[in-house]
Amino acid sequence: MKRIDALLNAFAGRFMRCNRGSQSLMLAGLLSVMVSHVQAAEVGGINFEGSGFVTLAAGAVLNNGATQSNSGYNCPCFISGYADASVYEQGGLKWQPDSKLGLQGSAIFNDRYSLTSQIVVRGARGGNVELQWLYGSIRFNDNLTLQVGRKRLPLFYYSEIQDVGQSYPWVHLPPQLYGWEAVNYNGANLYYEDQWGSWSSGMNFFTGSETVKDNGYWKIYNGKNTRTDSHWSNIAGAYFSLSKDWFETRLLYIQSNTQNTTPPALVFGNPTRQKIYGLSFNADNEQWLVRSEFLYINREESYGGDHTQLYGLGYRFGKLLPMVTYANYRQSVLADQTLAEAHSTTSLLLRYNLTPSSDIKLQYDHWKNHAQSPFFTAAAPNTNNPIGSANLLSASYDMVF
Repeated sequence: MKRIDALLNAFAGRFMRCNRGSQSLMLAGLLSVMVSHVQAAEVGGINFEGSGFVTLAAGAVLNNGATQSNSGYNCPCFISGYADASVYEQGGLKWQPDSKLGLQGSAIFNDRYSLTSQIVVRGARGGNVELQWLYGSIRFNDNLTLQVGRKRLPLFYYSEIQDVGQSYPWVHLPPQLYGWEAVNYNGANLYYEDQWGSWSSGMNFFTGSETVKDNGYWKIYNGKNTRTDSHWSNIAGAYFSLSKDWFETRLLYIQSNTQNTTPPALVFGNPTRQKIYGLSFNADNEQWLVRSEFLYINREESYGGDHTQLYGLGYRFGKLLPMVTYANYRQSVLADQTLAEAHSTTSLLLRYNLTPSSDIKLQYDHWKNHAQSPFFTAAAPNTNNPIGSANLLSASYDMVF
């Protein structure tokens, strides 16, 4: 008992000395320990289930460059995640961009009705607790389910599990593809799954809207200390997936209106229409691992369009997975192609599975700028962020519980 008291006192002392963001991260860590010990319970006929995940990551940019004062970033730097402004800047080892902890809980009322929520704490967001999921489910039969509430917007193959580092091979998902203004939506989706002979199929139809305050995506372009709020309205889309044994393919279409505003302005700008098309082909036969994904976003009402693609190939040697990945992004600008953004990342990865629920990873990334200009021309006046070309060495520990 004295040992427990000593540990609690030590935790309290450390907690009081931390800033608010670190305090949130420590509290979430303490809660994760509690969840890991109580993962299922029944109260009044309602079954409660809990689970969680954690990624502890660190990385360092290997090349040198000069800071441009009006961007706020020490670049050349490496963007590991656009949505949360996860940026590895120069100046030694950084742990914030890819470290995160998530907790998920479900209340299952019966075979038909359930409620699910998930919170995530990110180093890139200063340790703030963010609600990612909160939705209710109605299961009509073995094939058809309706969900209403807040969910991940299924833009990409890994969208629903993109926070769970243990579920994919990389330290961070390839940023040329996995990065956009909005990653969640508030609304409803209808999911239908069926068996077509030896093929498993799934169809998901969804609609809703999303408002992102202090959007991390736009900080990368407008400057580290700027604020932009984004609003996606009239979201409507669907995806279709088909899988058999070791092969899976997925086809996606989404359309919506988009608007931005820069506080203190209270009114969003005029909405513009966007259309998003996605396609993926993936294979995993327990030895060879193949990943390929393609995305095209039509934003001709705004500036032009976005083209991105991902290719990955790995081979397992027991618990060890070496893998090479190439991801490319190219922007088309109707007014002037010299302003277009273009870059790629080539990644070399080693992943080792410690247990069925944990792993360690080591990754080297080479970000290469392909644009005619070495700068990103930002929407904010007089702000050009010299992202440039960069090399990143990073490592992570991932666990689900």
